[in-house]
Amino acid sequence: MKTERQNVSEDVVVVTERNKRSKTSNNNGEPIPFDLTVEICSRLPAKSVSRFRCVSKLWGSILGLPYFTELFLTRSLARPQLLFACRKDNHVFVFSSLQPQNLDDNNASIKIPTLMLFLYPYTSSLLAANYHMKIPYYASSFKRCSSVRGLIFLGDERSLNGVEHKVSVICNPSTGESLTLPKLKTRKRIGVRSYFGYEPIEKQYKVLSMTWGIYGTRDMDSEEHQVLTLGTRKPSWRMIECWIPHSLYHTYNNVCINGVLYYPAVNTSSRGFIIVSFDFRSEKFRFVEDTDTSISSYYRPPLINYNGKLGSLGSSGGFGGIGGSCTSITLRVLEDAEKHEWSEHIYVLPAWWKYIFGGGYTDLCVVGVARTNEIVLSCPFPSTPFYVFYYNTERNAIRRVEIQGLEAFKGRSVYTFLDHVENVNMKLLEGL
Repeated sequence: MKTERQNVSEDVVVVTERNKRSKTSNNNGEPIPFDLTVEICSRLPAKSVSRFRCVSKLWGSILGLPYFTELFLTRSLARPQLLFACRKDNHVFVFSSLQPQNLDDNNASIKIPTLMLFLYPYTSSLLAANYHMKIPYYASSFKRCSSVRGLIFLGDERSLNGVEHKVSVICNPSTGESLTLPKLKTRKRIGVRSYFGYEPIEKQYKVLSMTWGIYGTRDMDSEEHQVLTLGTRKPSWRMIECWIPHSLYHTYNNVCINGVLYYPAVNTSSRGFIIVSFDFRSEKFRFVEDTDTSISSYYRPPLINYNGKLGSLGSSGGFGGIGGSCTSITLRVLEDAEKHEWSEHIYVLPAWWKYIFGGGYTDLCVVGVARTNEIVLSCPFPSTPFYVFYYNTERNAIRRVEIQGLEAFKGRSVYTFLDHVENVNMKLLEGL
């Protein structure tokens, strides 16, 4: 079995040979071993890594090695965070905080008086949101935003020669980078829908984009399908084939699980509801029949990652939000994609559920399912204070987490994401 030092790429040898005279030293003048430098830096916050890259060329070379960035990302996966993307004054502001399961329960839990516990039987905790960066944003609505393995994907509108164009923007909160993707190759005036994902085998970030005709068409029938791979020297769009004719929904609803993207659509041939799957590695399309007939044709419940399986979470009201009038939450899980088999679980909410909306909340949106198997909900247009709710289906209990630091975004659009990780790879957005 190779040792950790043997696993270090050949780039390490090149770096150390080029910088023999510029050694990192401790107070006694002795050089600090390379392995120890990497080990220490891999445990630091991303902001500290960014500062240390500016110390010298040697430090910049070491902390830019693929070996180090992958080690840092692996360590970061063990300490996931909540991520918040908030829109205000033609900008998107990005914050993050610890996830509650990473906190010591004895220190994080706020005890509620007995009388209040009778009326509001949930526990509360307090977290601080840390600011990362802001990105210019000019679109009229804030509808297209996703977070994948440390990067944020945004849909925006930018003016070029007096004409508005739809563009896609990718940013890295850990490094502060923000870049616009190249313009799509198209044959006519079109509408554009783009999705972002990560392929874990080849360790590549990819964007899938598709177009449809605006004039003379009733549905958003996907037409030209293109893929762009990040991290290459000159990334460009590549046309791919899609043998499944389908229409897209107006709402943005998608999830990427183990390198496979899922989004709801309508089969234009059968007019049946389907979930389209796109494998980012093989770049092939497939589909799964969506057999849920209990909801409207316009709205489909949010898709989620449920323990590595495709799932969806809907409310008893049949709409996107989960409000105080809801009596239950329905979880559907895709058990067999080949046979189009889904399992269904209905969780009846406690009678006191409506009382948590006393602070001005009308509807909560589905964030996802945490590693603790709790359903996570938040308000897309928060009041003050801003809360994230964790619903434990087994105990029928709720944890309310107050997020401090977002008071300036009261009533504004806020996206909340689970399992954000710090990614210090500076080469991901090269060439864009």
